[in-house]
Amino acid sequence: MVSSYRLFALLAETQPDGAALARRLTDLDAESLLGLAADVVDASADVRAPWEGPLDTGGNFYWSEDSTEDLTDWIVAQGEAFWRAAVGASDEQLMAIVPEYHRERSDGQGARWNGRTPNLRGLLFSTYRARFADAENYFEGLSRVLDERSDEDD
Repeated sequence: MVSSYRLFALLAETQPDGAALARRLTDLDAESLLGLAADVVDASADVRAPWEGPLDTGGNFYWSEDSTEDLTDWIVAQGEAFWRAAVGASDEQLMAIVPEYHRERSDGQGARWNGRTPNLRGLLFSTYRARFADAENYFEGLSRVLDERSDEDD
């Protein structure tokens, strides 16, 4: 199964260099940046909807929406193979990924990136704002692109 997310091709071309990813983003037009941002949102939701956080059996609690979104965004940023293995994962499978996620957050060293995994949502937002501040509002543009994708799926 080949992903339809263009984001994964960009990650494959730039990984493990987060600076190379940031430089490549500066070459893209506004619609391309919004499309990549929509890819992050959709691919992250493919792993797990934010409101369906995994059960942490060690602490006997479900992860919050924000924590779940942070984890699934991090999974997406690891690249297509890592993401594909996590799509539809059970709570236990997602929780098995968490130690690597926490290790990176505490020591700043990623396994697949030189240094910390890039925060894709933040990077896309800041790149868009730096280059297209006078254009369409980023969040309105992202909503528009996500709505257009949703209409295509109907």
